[in-house]
Amino acid sequence: MKKFLLETAKIVGTATDEAWSQVHTFSPTEKEKLAKRGQFLAVISLSELTEGEIVTAGREIISRLHEEYYGHLEEKAIDQLRNALAQVLEETGKEATVEIGAVALVGEIIYFAVAGRGKVLVQREGKIATVLSGEEGKVEVASGRATSGDVFLLGSQKFFSFLAEGAIKAALSADSANEAAEFLAPMIHGRKEDGRAAAAVLKIESLIEEEPKTVLPPKEKLPEEKPTFEKQRFRANIKQKLTNLSKQGVRLGQLLLFKVEKKLKRRAIYLAKEDKEKERPRKTLMNVAVILLVLLMVSVVLGVRQRSRHQEGGGQAAILRQAQIKKDEGNALIELNPIRARQLLLEARDLIDEISDEEASQAVIDFKTELEQSLSLVMHEHEVEPTSFFDLVFIKDGAKGDDLAISGGEVVIFDKEKKAVYSLKIATRQSAILAGGESLTDGQQVAVFLPKIYLLTKRGILEFDKETKREKLVIEADEEWGEIIDFRAFGGSLYLLDKGGEIWKYPGMEGGFGAYRRWLKGEEFDFSDAVGMSIDGSIWVLKKNGTILKFTQGGRDPFTISGLDQPFNNPTGIFTDDDQENLYIVDKGNSRVVVINKSGEYNSQYLWQGMGDIVGLVASEEEKKILLLSGNQIFAIEIR
Repeated sequence: MKKFLLETAKIVGTATDEAWSQVHTFSPTEKEKLAKRGQFLAVISLSELTEGEIVTAGREIISRLHEEYYGHLEEKAIDQLRNALAQVLEETGKEATVEIGAVALVGEIIYFAVAGRGKVLVQREGKIATVLSGEEGKVEVASGRATSGDVFLLGSQKFFSFLAEGAIKAALSADSANEAAEFLAPMIHGRKEDGRAAAAVLKIESLIEEEPKTVLPPKEKLPEEKPTFEKQRFRANIKQKLTNLSKQGVRLGQLLLFKVEKKLKRRAIYLAKEDKEKERPRKTLMNVAVILLVLLMVSVVLGVRQRSRHQEGGGQAAILRQAQIKKDEGNALIELNPIRARQLLLEARDLIDEISDEEASQAVIDFKTELEQSLSLVMHEHEVEPTSFFDLVFIKDGAKGDDLAISGGEVVIFDKEKKAVYSLKIATRQSAILAGGESLTDGQQVAVFLPKIYLLTKRGILEFDKETKREKLVIEADEEWGEIIDFRAFGGSLYLLDKGGEIWKYPGMEGGFGAYRRWLKGEEFDFSDAVGMSIDGSIWVLKKNGTILKFTQGGRDPFTISGLDQPFNNPTGIFTDDDQENLYIVDKGNSRVVVINKSGEYNSQYLWQGMGDIVGLVASEEEKKILLLSGNQIFAIEIR
C-alpha cells in the first residue's frame, strides 16, 4: 500500500474585531486514529460577531471539529467529516457567518468537505479543476484516490474573490506548497476585509510503497535466514566465551576435589598408623563421602548461578533488540513525522533504561550513545546563551523589572522598587516611562491591552491610558477575592485567577468595566497550586506540578501533553496569546523554556543555566523571539 504525505502552507488574512480566519492542521499520534482518520486540515473563516467573542468562537470551532471528527471512530471517515462540519455549522451558523473547508488524508484516499461558500481546486498534470464549490448553509463532500504531485487549493469565498484565474494557475505551478503560498499571500494581505480570507495549499507527496506480506500455506515454514559472516563470527565468539567459562568452572572444581582428596588421604594414612582398629577407617571413609557430597552440591550451585548469568545476558539482548527496532523506526520518521519519531525514540529509551549502567554490556552502552544522538535531533533541544536584548537602566537609573506583559508588539514592564511602568517596542527597541508615582506603591502585577495598561494593587486595579496619560482606579478590591495569583487583559475585559478556585471576569464596557462575574461554569477547580495563566480566547492555567488546565467559554477542555523527554520540575510561568501558535513554559527545575503546540504536542526546548533568575516571559513568533525578564535585563532567545 502506498503512503502519502501532505505538504501544507497557510495563507491567513489579518484578523479584525469583526472578522477572523485560521488554518488548522493536525496529525494524531495514536495508531488507531491515524489509521481511521488520518491527517486533518481545516480552513476557517468567521465574521459578524462582537469584539472579544470572535476569537473565542474560532477556538471553539477548532475544538469542536476535533471532538466530532476524531471522536467517533466507528463511522466511515467521509461520513464523520460531513457530520463534523454539519454539527459545527448548526452550532455556530445562527450567531455568525462561518465558512469551513476541511481535508483528511487517510491512507491512499483523500476526503474533502466544504461548509458554506468555500471552494476546493486541484491541479493535476498541469490542468486545474474544481473539486468542490460550497453553498450557503450546506455541507458538500467529495473524495478520491491520492496521486503524487497533485496540488490542492482550499479557501474561503472571500479569498477566491481577491484572485484572478491566472494568478491561481501560476501559483499552483510552483515547485512546492510554500512557494505557492508565498506567491498568493501578497495579493491577500492589506485588502479590505482580508480578515475573512484564508486558504491552504496542499501538495501530495509519495513516501514509500510497502511490499505486500506473503501469506504461506499452513505448516509451511519460511526458509531459514542464512547467517552472514558477521553474525557467524558473533555467535562463534559468544559460544567460545561460554565454553571457556564452563571449562574454567570444571577446572576449578577438579582442583578443589584434588586438594581435598590429597589431604584426606594423608589424614587417612596418619590415622591408620595411630590406630589399627577397623572402625577408624570406616569413619574416615564416611567423612570423605560427606565432604564429596558437599563439594558436589557446591558445584551444582555454581552451575545454577552460571546459567542464571547466561539467562540475564539473554534478557539483556532481548531488550536491546526491542529498543533497536523502535530506534530504527523513529530514525526513519524524523523528517516525515517528528512527533511520532519522538514517541518511538522515547519508548526505546524507556526500554533500554531497564538495564542499569552497572550491568550494561558494551553493545548496550554503544546503543545508548547512538539513541541520545537521535533524540537530540528529534527533540529540537537547543542549548542557548541568550543575548541581552535590553537593559532597563537605559530607561531609568537603577531600574529593575518585577513583571511584564505584551500587546501589539510592545512589552510593558512593572518596577516595584522605582514605582514605575516602562514600555519597550520589540521591533525598534524604543523605550519610555509610561507611569510612575506613589499611587503605584502597592502594585503587584501588570496587564496590558493597548492603549490601556492595568496594574493590580491591594486597593484594586489601576488603569493607565497611554494616549491620554490619565490614571484611575477602575476596579476596587472586592471582599470575595481570595489570593489573586495572576491577572490578564484580553478582548477589552479583565480576568483574575483566584487561588480559591475561581476566575473572575470584569467585562469591558464604555468608560470602564461592568460588574464582575464568575467565569467558570459547572464543577469547582483546585487552583491552590496554580502559578500563572495565559489567554488566547481559551484560558490556560499552569500548576506547580506541571499540569496545564485549558478552559473555553467557562468550561474545562481536555488537554494533555505528549512527547516531553522529562516531566516539568518547578514550572513558574506560561505564555501565549491569540497571535501565537504555541505555549511557552518556564521550567526552572530543568533550566529550560519548553514550547508546546496548542494540541498538547511537544515542539522544542531551550536550555539555559540562568533560568533560575527569570521572573517573567513573553514571546513573539512574528519577531522570532522569546523574551525573559531577569532583574534589570531582558534576555532574548531566537526561536528556531
